[in-house]
Amino acid sequence: MLLFFDIDGTLIDNSHRLPASVPPALEAARRNGHRLVINTGRTLCNMDHRLDGLPIDGFIMGCGTRVIWHGQTLASMEYNPDDSLRLLAVFRSAAVPAVYECDTAMYFDPLMPETPFLSSLSAWARNRGIFREISESDPEFRAVKMLCLAQKPVIDGLIARTAEIGLPYYAIDRENDCWEIVPSGFTKATGMDFLCRYLDIPNADCFAFGDSRNDVAMLTHVANSIAMGNAPKDVMDLCAYVTARPEEDGIEKALRHFRLI
Repeated sequence: MLLFFDIDGTLIDNSHRLPASVPPALEAARRNGHRLVINTGRTLCNMDHRLDGLPIDGFIMGCGTRVIWHGQTLASMEYNPDDSLRLLAVFRSAAVPAVYECDTAMYFDPLMPETPFLSSLSAWARNRGIFREISESDPEFRAVKMLCLAQKPVIDGLIARTAEIGLPYYAIDRENDCWEIVPSGFTKATGMDFLCRYLDIPNADCFAFGDSRNDVAMLTHVANSIAMGNAPKDVMDLCAYVTARPEEDGIEKALRHFRLI
């Protein structure tokens, strides 16, 4: 079986802790011959080192924009510097302050006014050594996916503009006017399909574990979908099974329910 796990709110609880039951549960699943994949919205620069040492076979990152198997990148998507600057201009013209989640760093636009949203994220990125200000001469700046705060009509206009310039994106509602802006054609489900083809594993042999709306593409893509107990009700309603919260040993309980361990 191929098991896909979200990170935040799934393997890691909402207090940003890795529950003690997670490592032995994953190790038991691996011993039983199952292969384990992290399927996350985080990009490469932002891997959570609390997962170091877990028996993980692969990673789908940036909502499907990068696929890694046993340390080898099998597929990746990013725009070149010129196209990345064209996208930056769209965000600036809409006056939408955004964080650009790239593979090398989290980029912040120095021309955007400081907001509590940006201040919180920039402090978080600085603490992890992945903060960088956007410079038009920076050869490492690449648009992969973005995180921003705006009302839906503004986001709708922003998404329409990305399509007009030939660099289409779509938006995932993360609640409270927070949005993930992801390249069109890439989702957590497209990353799953890529790995299934690469490994010749049928969709019926896949299990997906998640807790939020950016997991919906993954959770609705397989019959064996598991919502964590902290998921919104609309996400729970889409899943085959609802387990306990992460801190209540939700991962272990779900693996036992499906007799994966």
